[in-house]
Amino acid sequence: MKFTVNLPSQLLPELQAEQFRNLRTQVPTLYGVLLINTIVLCYSVYGSVPALLSLVVPGIFLSLVVVRAAIWLARKRISPSEARITHYLQSTTVIAAFVSLGLGVWSVALLRWDAGNTPFVPLFIAFGAIACTYCLSSLPRAAFATVFLSTTPVIVVLLTSGVHMKIAAGVNLLLIFLLILRLVVHQFNYLIESVISRSEVKALAYSDPLTGLPNRRAFTECLEDAVGAVSKDGETVAVALIDLDGFKAINDTFGHASGDDVLIQAAARLQKACKDCRMVARLGGDEFAVLMVADETSEIFNDTGTTLVLEMSRPFALSESNLRLSASVGLASHSELDASALAVMSRADVALYEVKNSGGKAMSWFLPTMAARLKRRIIIEQSLRETNPAPTIEVVFQPIFDVQTKKIACFEALARWNHPQLGLIPPLEFIEIAEQTDSIAALSEQIFDAAIREAAGWDSTIGLSINLSGVDLSRASTPLMILSLCNRYGFDPGRLEVEVTETSLLSDFDTAREQLDLLRKTGIRVALDDFGSGFASITYLQQIKFDRVKIDGALIADIIHSRDARRLVQGIIQLCSAIGAPSTAEKVECKEQVAVLGGLGCDRLQGYFLCPPVPADKARELANSRQLAA
Repeated sequence: MKFTVNLPSQLLPELQAEQFRNLRTQVPTLYGVLLINTIVLCYSVYGSVPALLSLVVPGIFLSLVVVRAAIWLARKRISPSEARITHYLQSTTVIAAFVSLGLGVWSVALLRWDAGNTPFVPLFIAFGAIACTYCLSSLPRAAFATVFLSTTPVIVVLLTSGVHMKIAAGVNLLLIFLLILRLVVHQFNYLIESVISRSEVKALAYSDPLTGLPNRRAFTECLEDAVGAVSKDGETVAVALIDLDGFKAINDTFGHASGDDVLIQAAARLQKACKDCRMVARLGGDEFAVLMVADETSEIFNDTGTTLVLEMSRPFALSESNLRLSASVGLASHSELDASALAVMSRADVALYEVKNSGGKAMSWFLPTMAARLKRRIIIEQSLRETNPAPTIEVVFQPIFDVQTKKIACFEALARWNHPQLGLIPPLEFIEIAEQTDSIAALSEQIFDAAIREAAGWDSTIGLSINLSGVDLSRASTPLMILSLCNRYGFDPGRLEVEVTETSLLSDFDTAREQLDLLRKTGIRVALDDFGSGFASITYLQQIKFDRVKIDGALIADIIHSRDARRLVQGIIQLCSAIGAPSTAEKVECKEQVAVLGGLGCDRLQGYFLCPPVPADKARELANSRQLAA
């Protein structure tokens, strides 16, 4: 039988699993119909046919049904393997065929023996076949066998009887069962479409849209499965994390299209070099991962790591030129002391960090000497995952002053974490770990909640500025989260400014731009933070509308003693003015810098010289008094 919907061969196990689940839900109905229908039919013909047909044959059949039902009940809670599911479906089809054939032969025998009750026999057979076919609709071969083998003998007898009423009954039965077969095909096609649809949704959730590789979520789940399996097989699981050195310069200098091209080429190289590995994935940005499983004594791990470094050092072909990059590779294997997927990833990440700190362009295994850093990271990861109690993140506020009025224009909310075990943890450290462990959503909401709740009690002319991470920018729920908090605390979105860095735009530029455009439509302003820290930040000013630009503090440091530094900052301020984005200078550390920046036309100033970050109660006092700058 040919169906109208084609199923890709790789989805066959998923289809069979869905068929198995559907059959499980229909089995009670199937056995119930067979038992009741058989008993009622025997009752209707009892006394008018031999005991062999009214008692012995149906008794044997009912016994087999009861045994089969008991077996099903015993196995109901067992989750079978793919092979067992395939065997179950095949055996169900064969059993359905034999049972249906037996019912068909028994029905013909009843028709021959009992002319008086003849109208009841086709009726019961028709009802039983319809009900059983419905229950087997997810397994069409079994459904077709049931209809064909159980009813064809009855229909043939009726059509060849020479009696008009019987011939009419036979024709009606034939039409009914043709309609049933069509409904079975339609139902099965719908089942296939639902499997394909779920597969497509799952593919989107587990794959990287740019390179087509599995994403972080898919890699983590595959790693968890591998670690769980090798504990029984005696093999070793290893993870290689790959980071492209100098990739940001390509994005900034040649644009995001060229950067995407490099990532696609890198993904293709990794897949070719690691064709015998368990999985190659893109974790985000320019970071990739390779999952390897081999014998404990195998040299494949070292060979693969070396190959990865060499492959990434070959030139990348762009439309206008060839570019050379390098790669840092960190490797780690599962350990008997801590073989969890999270621990393996953490060790590999620490090894990668050590390579990059040493200049990159190399491969390194995780070493015991790195244990202190790993222990610190694990403590931070576990603390971030805790929900009760939640991490004790405190929000402090640093004033930003208007150059013309010398009064506070707004406050930047800054996260501080005084960990009970580790003490003060720098924001860059715990925010980066939160992004890598999918804890950033809860952390960001906690920071935004605390900052907006506090700012709602300030003078309504004072604004609030909060940093937005790259992961937050790629999450569709972020604008809704921010707006719901503004609504909860009665805070005007027009007073809110979100700050994004060049790095946060790197992972998925198109999505980031859409999210920022959506925020701006709600009245929230968007600022580009740390402008000048990259190679060609002007690229972002061309492609995204910013309401403010914050000049990186590293450019401010030398404006007192360096004419070139002053000219560079002056050029940036003039550029900001030209595109209609007021400028803010960060890390202002002395009175002379205040004077120079004011003379260059900078709009706002921020730094420890003017005022360091202060706790919430002090910020409230300053906001409502609008204290002058130093």
